[in-house]
Amino acid sequence: MSQQHLTTTDKEQYQQLLDTKVATILSNLQKAVHTALPEPAVYPSKPVHYRMRAEFAIYFDNDTMHYVMYKPNTKPKERIFVDSFDKAHEAIYKLMPDLSALLQKDEELKHKLFEIDFLTNQKGDVIVSLIYHKKLDETATLQRLEKLRDLLCHMGHKISFTAHAKKQLIKCPDDTIVEEYKLKDGNVSLYQVEGTFTQPNATTCSAMLEFARECSQDMHNTDLLELYCGSGTFTTALAPYYRQVLATEVARVPTQTALKNLRLNHIDNTKLVRLSALEVTQALNKERSFNRLNEQDIDLDSYNFKTLLIDPPRAGLASEEALSFTARFDRVIYISCGPESFASDLSYLIRTHNIVKLSFFDQFPYTSHLESGALLVKRGSDRG
Repeated sequence: MSQQHLTTTDKEQYQQLLDTKVATILSNLQKAVHTALPEPAVYPSKPVHYRMRAEFAIYFDNDTMHYVMYKPNTKPKERIFVDSFDKAHEAIYKLMPDLSALLQKDEELKHKLFEIDFLTNQKGDVIVSLIYHKKLDETATLQRLEKLRDLLCHMGHKISFTAHAKKQLIKCPDDTIVEEYKLKDGNVSLYQVEGTFTQPNATTCSAMLEFARECSQDMHNTDLLELYCGSGTFTTALAPYYRQVLATEVARVPTQTALKNLRLNHIDNTKLVRLSALEVTQALNKERSFNRLNEQDIDLDSYNFKTLLIDPPRAGLASEEALSFTARFDRVIYISCGPESFASDLSYLIRTHNIVKLSFFDQFPYTSHLESGALLVKRGSDRG
């Protein structure tokens, strides 16, 4: 099997690559909507050290440990040795060689180790997840992790460990860090749990939260509905801008984290309920009643929903039913991670709404991916 080596990112080309990406996506969007677009705001990433998460396969060549990625669409998989990874936040970048040097010397911790994941915050606290193809002796493993952690802390790293095997999770000492986004109109603090979705690029996440807040000015007497809120990143940032917020999520761990984040940010005007988008539609249309709403004393008739926040998966809204539901709101804040589906969905929504704000966020530099944000206001509404 051939090997390649991945070293550094060419930051000298960053701005040119971003400009080309934005021009291409803007052109495709223009063709899809067939209407004049507002001048987009473009929010760049840092050209290096921008990733707050990194995941690597692990390969041992005799006693030497390598971080590995795989070249897409190769059979058998073609390894790429990651000798240096300056896309990662400085805390991860500096930790990687020290961690591999110490792991190589620990026969038990390196045995059957096949993946290492990193998660950090902007302060440089790092959670390292070691993932194994073996049953772990939990007491012995915890002792070894504590020793390894002490060594790395003495080297200047701020680090916690988790070890994963089938139906096993060992924490040393914790699997959660707190990220703080410093925003113009008040900061947002968020618990982030390893193994669940977190924003990969803190710089562009801050820009997305600022954009969503700009879209929420002067809405204090109205209410916000947010679908699939995850761990509450946008929820916590936007709640102070609305009278009430109803946020929905279906996954258990993000729901629990979102509730903790609401408490952490002292937010008391928000209810969070485990409902799918279809169930929300049925509840608003009074087609079904849900105990999950009754248990939290949520009376949908008491809400004055003017704004819908959606952050759908890459496939977008994907159905006529979802698009029709979205179009019923006076204002839609649409955050998208799929340029093609974003263009397609907007081509439907402009039948009833004007695009009054448009922004692009370079969440994934040096790739074709680009996050988009739009504020759509229904024609004829009091803010249209």
